[in-house]
Amino acid sequence: MIHGVSNREGPVLLVQLPIPPVGPGALRGNVPLAAGNLAMFARAHGHTVDLLPGGLTNRLGDRGVLEAICARQPSLLGFTCYMWNVDRVLWLARQVKQRLPDVQVVLGGPEITADNDWVLAEPSVDFAVFGEGERTFAELLDWRRTGDATTLPKILGLGFRRGERFVCNLPRPPMADLSALVSPYIGGVLDAGDEEQLLLETVRGCVFKCKFCYYPKAYDNQYYMASEQVLKQLQHARERAARDVYLLDPTLNQRPEFVPFLELLKRGNPDRSLSFFGELRGEGLNEKHAERMRDAGFTEVEIGLQSTDPHTQELMDRRNNLRAFERGVRAMRAVGIKVKVDLIVGLPGDTAESVRRSMHWVADNDLCDDAQVFQLSILPGTAFRREAQQLGLDFQERPPYYVLETPTMDLDTMQGLLAEAEEIFGVEFDALPPPAVGGVGATGHVIENGVVTVLRHDLDAASAAPAPTAPVAQSVSLWLCSRDPYATLARATELVRAHLADNPFSTLQVVLQTAEEFPLDVLDALAEACAPQVRLYLDRFYEFAPGAPAAARRLVVALPDAAKEALDDDWIETVLQQADVVWLGADGAAAALEPTCRAGEWVA
Repeated sequence: MIHGVSNREGPVLLVQLPIPPVGPGALRGNVPLAAGNLAMFARAHGHTVDLLPGGLTNRLGDRGVLEAICARQPSLLGFTCYMWNVDRVLWLARQVKQRLPDVQVVLGGPEITADNDWVLAEPSVDFAVFGEGERTFAELLDWRRTGDATTLPKILGLGFRRGERFVCNLPRPPMADLSALVSPYIGGVLDAGDEEQLLLETVRGCVFKCKFCYYPKAYDNQYYMASEQVLKQLQHARERAARDVYLLDPTLNQRPEFVPFLELLKRGNPDRSLSFFGELRGEGLNEKHAERMRDAGFTEVEIGLQSTDPHTQELMDRRNNLRAFERGVRAMRAVGIKVKVDLIVGLPGDTAESVRRSMHWVADNDLCDDAQVFQLSILPGTAFRREAQQLGLDFQERPPYYVLETPTMDLDTMQGLLAEAEEIFGVEFDALPPPAVGGVGATGHVIENGVVTVLRHDLDAASAAPAPTAPVAQSVSLWLCSRDPYATLARATELVRAHLADNPFSTLQVVLQTAEEFPLDVLDALAEACAPQVRLYLDRFYEFAPGAPAAARRLVVALPDAAKEALDDDWIETVLQQADVVWLGADGAAAALEPTCRAGEWVA
């Protein structure tokens, strides 16, 4: 029997959840381009498909997103899965099915591969779309109208649950003619004016087959979008007053007609109101290319060097010509295009010394405006995932799938190299923002843009604060005021647990505002209450970063600046081992924070 399968029609809803925020503020960049493409293709084949608006997905906490989905009563619910949202997706799928038992759930995106067993094993998942999804998704919608179980295994690129097993059909070959796609921007599904940015995909497929990269697995060739379609999307961006265009093409200068393509972009950006950003190879670029890129509107590019070690390059199937790389980088920087260079720590074959050589080669030769040094991820669907045992790679079983050990490097060595990289390039990678202090001076919950960003509770008050009148944001501060935090500890931990029960994937900052020293057991209890039931993506992402900062759950102690002299400095030092400390000014204001010489300590 095929699980959850029947002949049915009804609302089809697609959802793309954002990268978990590390602090408050508006989220940018979560543009559901893949879902928009699915919706446009399905509509062209007679189906109605809706997207959950970004104004909801980018602002709401878990409970708010759940309510928004259930209010739309979908019969088919689709999620685009990335490493940063897949855990939250699976939680939502389970919750929605408890509320809407007849709903069917379909997953797609980079996390959905036949070798990613832990995702496909989730019982709430009915269908999976592997690789390029437009035709597979449309055929799934066609099938739902008939419910003929004999045709389901014939849909290429689809997976489905049959009893306790998840069945993966034969893969689907790529779409050879991209003219069959209508841009969701042109079709009115997406609006480049919403975030003043356009995500532009003009080619599918990559000529390079780097073993760490997910992209090449589904494409045997490169397939290009027609020039007219590119120009229409750029026109839309200009009409909607967008500022930035992010070209999603893998290795922008892989195309044989690179110069004509730059001329096309220039034609679509006659007033230079659009700023282009893309990823490319440094090799093969010269002064003429750089000038044309500048004239088209390019302001920044990202170049993946990864490693300068020849043996490592051979193992990852990405060979670099360092002289040509240097020539290309200098050509772009000479015309004012900023260059970000990527280096990976933990590649097979690399040693501590070879990684240092790579970092110093870039830094000492001044070959970047910005550097990005990160730990290797053994992504599902990649050659490194298939060859991990053969190569001796140990890695996290859950996202971000960081490599934990190679035959030439252990985890301590990799962590040390990441710390060295920050010193060499003079930057703190993925630095956490200062504590959020929006609850200072508030008399109740703080609502911004329709969502609660601060839940404020006076623990000394005789009665509890009223329930908020708006949904809670994904990133929220729980602001707790108490003269005696130890006496009110039970109430404080109850509030923390109640919030996380409804919003387990919340980015939560617990602020304890007081004026006196308190037993440090209070922080232990609050940390225990904050502890997630499962490891959260943000915590796994920062787990091996220098200092291993707490990201998903953060404790802050807010104290009056006037009490600084009276408080024992050893007590402050001990507090800083578990929490940030914020010194509030005489008027209680702390709109702008400055760090002190002690890590985690801030003054208004």
